[in-house]
Amino acid sequence: MFCQIIVSATSKREAEKISGVLIKKKLIAGSLIIKGFSRYWWKGKIVKKEYYNIQAFSSMRNKLKIIAEVEKIHSDKCPIIVFIKIDGNKKFLDWIKKSIR
Repeated sequence: MFCQIIVSATSKREAEKISGVLIKKKLIAGSLIIKGFSRYWWKGKIVKKEYYNIQAFSSMRNKLKIIAEVEKIHSDKCPIIVFIKIDGNKKFLDWIKKSIR
């Protein structure tokens, strides 16, 4: 089962580090880092902050390893790590399969 992973990072440097580690360890096939403005509840207050979202592709079998790696690096106490099951064209899915462990 293939998946899209979304991880929000607190800085460009953190996003690049997370993405780099996950790619190097072959836990993801590749990633796209997008900068955006975020607004959310934290400890009873609304926080406004800029985040970098990492969009990546992998297999659900790597879920626990990806979570462990992200949590080692991430500076937030409650990082966003989302897994969405996907389907797609054969060439794309073959690329993911060949790129990960």
